[in-house]
Amino acid sequence: MSTFARRFSSSLVRVVAFLLTVATVLTAGQVPSTSGSATRDRMARAADTVLTAGLQAKIPPHVSDMLGISPDRNECPVSQRFERNGKVVRGFNVSLADKNNIVLFVTDEAANEQTYYLTSSRGELRKVVAVREGTGHELRVASKEKAAFHKELQYWLDRIVPRSKSK
Repeated sequence: MSTFARRFSSSLVRVVAFLLTVATVLTAGQVPSTSGSATRDRMARAADTVLTAGLQAKIPPHVSDMLGISPDRNECPVSQRFERNGKVVRGFNVSLADKNNIVLFVTDEAANEQTYYLTSSRGELRKVVAVREGTGHELRVASKEKAAFHKELQYWLDRIVPRSKSK
């Protein structure tokens, strides 16, 4: 192998290694399932669907206050879709005052626990509130809460605006 070929080959390997490192660093903090335009589009369509076809409901004043979506500790009127499976109730709520305030919730009636996820119409998790035995606490958004939120978000997107099947 000529000296030129060895230098070129060695340089090419270094460039490829550098580009792979840069690409890895740039994408490390991204979550493809929720940051993509397809998910944002599905989230916006889900919010519109629930606004037009959902049931009228209200988020209680103490929860609305903790989530920061209702001034003066008032209940927050929402359009809602919910499902019950035994003692577990799940809901997708869109604020009637601001459709950018979307609240997903999971209630475990047997354990007397509720978890509320405040998100935006873009699917970005903004706040998590847990109510245990009647007492609410704002949770720090850590990896466990993010994973539970993404699971819940996917649950609702799959039911409200299922992905179209490609042929």
